[in-house]
Amino acid sequence: MNRLMTGRRTALAASFATLLLFFAIVPVSAQEIQEVSFNEAVHIALDRNVTIKRAQNSLTLQAITVRSERADFYPNLNFSSGASRNFGLQFDQTTGTLETTSTDGFNYSASTGISLFSGFSNVATLASARALLDAQEFTLERTKQNIVFSVIRNYLNVILSEESIRIQQENVQAQRGLLEQIEEFVRVGSRAISDQYQQQAILANSELILLNAESSYQTNMTRLIQVLQLDPLGEYRFLAPNADELPLIISTFDPEAMLLGAFENRVDLRAQKYVIDAAEQGIRVAKSGHLPSLSFSASMGSSYSSARTDNFNSQLSDNRSERLGFNLSIPLFNRYNVKRGVESSKVQFSNAQLDLENAEQNVAIEVRQAYLDYLSAVKRLDVTETSLRAANQALRVEQERYDVGASTLVELTQSRSQFVNAASQRAQAIFQFHFQHRLIDYYQGTLDPNQPLFN
Repeated sequence: MNRLMTGRRTALAASFATLLLFFAIVPVSAQEIQEVSFNEAVHIALDRNVTIKRAQNSLTLQAITVRSERADFYPNLNFSSGASRNFGLQFDQTTGTLETTSTDGFNYSASTGISLFSGFSNVATLASARALLDAQEFTLERTKQNIVFSVIRNYLNVILSEESIRIQQENVQAQRGLLEQIEEFVRVGSRAISDQYQQQAILANSELILLNAESSYQTNMTRLIQVLQLDPLGEYRFLAPNADELPLIISTFDPEAMLLGAFENRVDLRAQKYVIDAAEQGIRVAKSGHLPSLSFSASMGSSYSSARTDNFNSQLSDNRSERLGFNLSIPLFNRYNVKRGVESSKVQFSNAQLDLENAEQNVAIEVRQAYLDYLSAVKRLDVTETSLRAANQALRVEQERYDVGASTLVELTQSRSQFVNAASQRAQAIFQFHFQHRLIDYYQGTLDPNQPLFN
């Protein structure tokens, strides 16, 4: 029996070891990389971003407020009914004694009322709610533009980081090839061993720069994932063309026309104008406290008591009552509460106007700066193109001179460093040019979520 148990344990252990060996040999499949284009990224952000959802919730709440204020113009209608039973001692006049008795009761009533005049308070309150609803709609639209712009900025940062990695990878490959060349020169005795050591240090530094570029890429990738509200544990690749393949179409802008267009198209300015309208209606609401109010009401009801001798239906018919009434209220003195309310509303109205003036000033500054930055981006295209062409030619010449022993490793290293820097500056200039073009659309309020990133 012991031998049988021992054999079973040995077989089980062998099976378990085989299973572990199987999982150790079979590689775990990597998570599938999800490719995301710019337009897909924009649609994902518009669908998932929490800030947009909050703005949509605020719009829904304001729509509810409008419906509530509109309902204040309708009459109300109430119905109530009750039944009771009373126990206790009561004096019986027939026998002249106290007896324990119970009495049943029933009643019902219906009432309605409507405000006929409230000093235009309900009219102004409804107008204020509608203005705030319009303001919230424009706020939601601007929120969407803000998110789209955030996607543009972070998407371009990811692309630029990826382009930087590509440039640094090419540099590392070139430095590694140069090291192999120098090692051959040292072997045949045409170069000193110090050149080999120096090139090894240069290669190590290039690999460090590449590592930093990859780290920057991951950081920018994380920020974009956060904006898009994607799964942080997912693997993504954001698609973009090569910088050299992008079209560079220069546009001409008129600063004055840009500013006028921004004042007309910026939905945040239009939202603030509706906030001013709502504040103006708030003054009307406050002033209504000085005016009389008039309301109308009507009610009917009946009751029944078992203490009476007539039957239930007769009592409900005999005890029925109807009432019609008007109520007029004239404010005579309210401890200056209305006056303070009017003054407070006027201050809020003034602050809303000041907010609009400040917003218009900020828009003017933003449009002006965006125009100047666009001009700088255009000039930078020309400068970086010339610089890259010159650096490329200089590197080829310096490489040829070094191959024949007419140049030092220091001179070759400096030339390659200038070329790498020029290539990086060129890529940045191209992407920055497209970014500045979209920045003008953003500050003018014409940013289209469906427009491609690169025209």
